[in-house]
Amino acid sequence: MWREDKGSEMKLREAAEQALKYFEDAHGLEDTEVAIKEALREALAQPEPAQWFGLTDEEIKEIVGFWGDTPVRGYTRKLFDQIEAKLKENQ
Repeated sequence: MWREDKGSEMKLREAAEQALKYFEDAHGLEDTEVAIKEALREALAQPEPAQWFGLTDEEIKEIVGFWGDTPVRGYTRKLFDQIEAKLKENQ
């Protein structure tokens, strides 16, 4: 299941935006600084990636319905782990 991890992703993106602003406001940049500025600009132009999170035991219980009152273990957990692995592989 794909979910966005807003916490660390947002902090990293904000840091990159601040660094890019610094380089865009600076004058007389060295070649290395120009390269950093361009790399930041290119990275920020990319869509934000979503991070993969597997299903929780509670989510699996919701899916299996009537049998969801029992702990998720053994065959049920292995089955869902294999399904998630295939989905992640094919993403």
